[in-house]
Amino acid sequence: MPTSQDVKTKALYIFKWVFIPICLWYAIVSHIESAELPPAIHSNFKQDLFDRGIKFEEYQVTTDDGYILSLYRIPGSGPPVLLVHGLSNSANCFILNQCATPPAFFLSENGYDVWLGNMRGSHLSRGHTHLDSSSEEYWDWTMIELLRYDLISFVKLIKKQTNYEKVALLGHSQGGSVILWALTLYPEIYDPHVSLGVLLASPGTYINTKSSYIIFLQSDFFHFLCKIFGLNVISDWTDDLFLAKFIIKWPRLAKWICQDMLDMDFNNGTTEDLSIYVHRMRGGTSFKNIEFWTYIVRSKEKSALMYDYGKEVNLKRYNSTIPPRMDFSKVITKLAIFGGELDYAHTTSDSRILKESLNPEAVVFYNDSYHEDHGGFIFGCTMTYYDDLLKVLGKNLLYKTLNVP
Repeated sequence: MPTSQDVKTKALYIFKWVFIPICLWYAIVSHIESAELPPAIHSNFKQDLFDRGIKFEEYQVTTDDGYILSLYRIPGSGPPVLLVHGLSNSANCFILNQCATPPAFFLSENGYDVWLGNMRGSHLSRGHTHLDSSSEEYWDWTMIELLRYDLISFVKLIKKQTNYEKVALLGHSQGGSVILWALTLYPEIYDPHVSLGVLLASPGTYINTKSSYIIFLQSDFFHFLCKIFGLNVISDWTDDLFLAKFIIKWPRLAKWICQDMLDMDFNNGTTEDLSIYVHRMRGGTSFKNIEFWTYIVRSKEKSALMYDYGKEVNLKRYNSTIPPRMDFSKVITKLAIFGGELDYAHTTSDSRILKESLNPEAVVFYNDSYHEDHGGFIFGCTMTYYDDLLKVLGKNLLYKTLNVP
């Protein structure tokens, strides 16, 4: 039978290693939950435009493989420009900037007909003709499907609605890569419809990233965790505000975690701004897309050979039994490339390697020395590239419309 001393020792052990940690955890969580959030964090895309008095339209388009995607439009009298979001984002990223005019509004104010697409995987484009978004089959896609199905579906709908002969495409991060790769793999499909491709901080296939966040996404450990827990979607949207509250209550730690993608101190942003961006920009992407990018990053090739899935899957994914090589010299559509000297995700050296890989006749503009980091191209307070962007668009967009009976 245990002695009184044994009982006291056991009670002390429980108090030290169970009760105290629980109390500390409760205190920390309560502290975080008490955070006061900025009002903008509770808004959404439509509400933001309504509050600004901006008229907009909403469309849906169904891809050839059955995905139902949403597309927003801010009508303008000028040529159409389609904005393409990054890896796990949504169209929200182009309207969220809290300290400068967001890219979508900037282009609209300068007369352009602005369109904002939500790629498959985004929480704003979770429809399908017969698949449920909770199924594994729904998430069986990579970036190749984005450029083969999603992008061209957006472009064709925009042409139909505007009667313009060609559409300009502007993408940030993976969004720019989708544009570049589409023009590379399917020039016969895209060149007749696209006047200009604008790439903001967008990689080719040679990627030597210095971003800890991206390195973690490519790690075997992260992939192991995703497979163990059966995760099909990464960085998914959630209406839970705990992460945003964490940023408000632990600003230094939050800024440190985010700094290699968006340095708030450098960009003169506030902690409240960061909480809005982190909460509202998330859209979701497939784990298979992360695996695809990991393969590309590890290949270390200027003109990478796409992953070989076997003849049957290759035919479905690439429309060819043999995986294609990403030969950027095949691009014939005009390209404008914008890069930041402080970008850890897509470095200046990677940008220059991409430039060397391109057909020089296609590159109408190149500048990799903007004083911006990766997120600064959409969330920065200075937006140092805006003047050059307007000049590039003004010189290279077609104002010609189709002859419609």
